[in-house]
Amino acid sequence: MDKNTRVLISGAGVAGLTCAIWLGRQGFRPVVIEKSSSIRADGYIISLSHESYRYAESLDLLHKIKAKNAGIKQSSYHDRDGRAMLKLKYEDLFAGIDVVQIMRDDLEDILYDAAKDIAEIRLSTSLAMIEADGDGTQVRFDDGRNEEFDVVIGADGVHSNTRSLSFDATEYTKYYLGLFSSAYRLPNTINLHEVFQNHMERSRYMCVYTTRDNDLGCVFIWKSDKLVAPPPAARYRELKTQFEDAPALVTQVVAGFCSDQPMYMDPLVQIEMRRWSKGNVVLLGDAAHCLTLLSGQGASSAFWGACKLAQSLVDCTKSDAFKAYENTFRPMITEIQSATRLAAKWYVPGSVVRYVLRDAAMRYLPDQLFQHYFKSKYSKA
Repeated sequence: MDKNTRVLISGAGVAGLTCAIWLGRQGFRPVVIEKSSSIRADGYIISLSHESYRYAESLDLLHKIKAKNAGIKQSSYHDRDGRAMLKLKYEDLFAGIDVVQIMRDDLEDILYDAAKDIAEIRLSTSLAMIEADGDGTQVRFDDGRNEEFDVVIGADGVHSNTRSLSFDATEYTKYYLGLFSSAYRLPNTINLHEVFQNHMERSRYMCVYTTRDNDLGCVFIWKSDKLVAPPPAARYRELKTQFEDAPALVTQVVAGFCSDQPMYMDPLVQIEMRRWSKGNVVLLGDAAHCLTLLSGQGASSAFWGACKLAQSLVDCTKSDAFKAYENTFRPMITEIQSATRLAAKWYVPGSVVRYVLRDAAMRYLPDQLFQHYFKSKYSKA
């Protein structure tokens, strides 16, 4: 694709900034818009593995990412009484595979620093209209300005505005897993150190882990048929209701939430689409194929997908680039989405039988089986 091609990227998250870096370093000057007033995301732990790890190395970013490694050395799974059912040391778990864990806000800082001089980044800006116009696409921003672009890349998340403006509702499906999630950060009041703990119950569980700043990252998952998150002011009340009568440690972490801190809350929903592009518009990451945080591979697949799309745009015509990106990437995404739906039934089993079987497996099966499962998982994206 010609380097004078005008490229708009909606969303300055992992996928959007990565795509901008690749294009910018190849002589393009992409425009990146972000509806928020700042780049920094909520600081939850993510992994880059397999292809995304190698692409990070290709972009000469891996050494910076490793320098901000989250520092987790062990994960453990605990029953309702707090007893450890399974412990996995990361030196064994990740032996022989390419993987690095980092806090999302640390990664986005690295990506922004790499993108800011080779892309035009416009904060507090969002799309109001996308309209095909021959070989180009007319775009109207929320401030009323109009511009024309040759390619529009939607990297604006599971609730993608680009997707809703460019695709009919019949062209994508939201597959709800019947689960809700919430997350926030706290001071490390429970004195964890370089560990990732999972406190498992039948219809809910909590993950807590330490950050590089010795804060706690706290993630909660529970069964729910609700399709929309409550407004921010009502989220803490909803979390307390869902984790009423929880074990003491979980109750302590819930009670420690500070009302002046942001709280993430949303249903776990996968996005399925027959195609990720339409005309001059193409979708990336969660906008195209949300995997949910339960997959553990959302950021890694977004990074890999952004590099593959950008690489294809540099090497091919626009239509061929879209095809190459999707043909390479879709089989892996389909496999991860299916695996995540199955895993959800065991992470949050609901039924007594699955609950008993899950806990028994963690207690009595050899650790090597779980190591094999995670090694296979992190060798896909």
